[in-house]
Amino acid sequence: MNGNQEPTPQPPIRAAAPPPADPQVKTFKCRGCGNPLTLRGMDRAESVVCEACGSVIDLTDENLRIISTFQSKIKYKPLIPLGSRGKVRGEMFEIIGYMRRAMTVEGVDYEWNEYLFFNPYKGFRWLSEYNGHWNFLKATSNIPKPKAGGARPAVKYLDQPFLHFQTAEARVIYVLGEFYWKVQAEEKCQVTDYVAPPLILSREKTDQEITWAIGEYIEPGILWSAFHLNTPIPPKIGVAPNQPSPYATQSSSLLKLFVWFCVAAMLIHLLMSLLAQNKLVYENRFVFRQADKEKGLVTDFFEIPGHTSNVVVKSTADVNNNWIYLHMTLIHEEGRAYDFGKEISYYHGVDDGERWSEGSISDEAILPAVPAGKYYLYIGPESSAPSVNYAIRVYRDVPQWSFLLLALAALCFLPFIMKWRSSRFEAARWAESDPPRSKED
Repeated sequence: MNGNQEPTPQPPIRAAAPPPADPQVKTFKCRGCGNPLTLRGMDRAESVVCEACGSVIDLTDENLRIISTFQSKIKYKPLIPLGSRGKVRGEMFEIIGYMRRAMTVEGVDYEWNEYLFFNPYKGFRWLSEYNGHWNFLKATSNIPKPKAGGARPAVKYLDQPFLHFQTAEARVIYVLGEFYWKVQAEEKCQVTDYVAPPLILSREKTDQEITWAIGEYIEPGILWSAFHLNTPIPPKIGVAPNQPSPYATQSSSLLKLFVWFCVAAMLIHLLMSLLAQNKLVYENRFVFRQADKEKGLVTDFFEIPGHTSNVVVKSTADVNNNWIYLHMTLIHEEGRAYDFGKEISYYHGVDDGERWSEGSISDEAILPAVPAGKYYLYIGPESSAPSVNYAIRVYRDVPQWSFLLLALAALCFLPFIMKWRSSRFEAARWAESDPPRSKED
């Protein structure tokens, strides 16, 4: 969140009722408008709402009296029609009720949909939808216990910690179908949600009771397939409180691939090291003198054997608080040339009683792809010293650790990217909580 921007509220999740015994399907006419009504959970439901006139009918009254009427300027259409039957989490359910709920924060209304499911043997379940995110919930008799410690309030449910996400006052603004209580217009309750993705714990508190429900995030494609819906699936907006991170499973798979690729890279390097020639093909010592008029020199021809591979030219010099620069050119007998140069410098002394040194008396140049053939070196030395002894060694096909390190560095880039994307996902999730989650959580 930026500046004084308030976090976007997330919809609380309605608790379900405990499962009772088998229902009996029944039809009758609405006392308010005569619209035919079908009851699919008569023995369980206590009220039914007429879609035509909004009358709330008391099913516990033998005269089926109207106890209230929902007056709504907007008629909401359920995304999954009432009466639809489908198998969810391995059990067949029928949708018997639909509810639109809302909460108001800083004068802004936030609304979401809830669907009441019924199975004569399993009882009631709730399906909640907000911004294209869905949760499938059921009531629980296991009361979570407060969990001490941590910067954010938490509870423990069946030995699993759930972090507090939000607390809000929810109100009913529209209903259709049957419900297991006498639903009222503008009915309100306080809802507190705790999350442990993909699970969510929802606590509902009214003046009469406190109920808990446990829910799980469910992909809408599963619901559309279960209820054989042909309508477009609403797009997901933002990150839901208990939406599982898409990077969690990816990170696990990527970690395994990362380990295998690292092992493969090291085995390839080991194999290449064993097969490499690492052969000394030329060696000689020279002396640089300032007094010499001709400071450049040319070596004898030497053979560089084998396939095209690297050539490493190693230089050492007896520099002592001075330097020597060796400008060198590796020249093929047919004229192809590789130009390079290296400075060797070494300085040392005592400063405020502390010994110090910098530089080195050796260095090397790597020529990456040199074909086999006869070659010679041109060496042009420069130095401020009166004279410097130096030596040149030329090696063919030398194993290079730099290639392995570059390969490992490239492989490490992917886990860092996944970690960064996962962190961004979690930041988006907790930015919607109240209050926003701190870094210490």
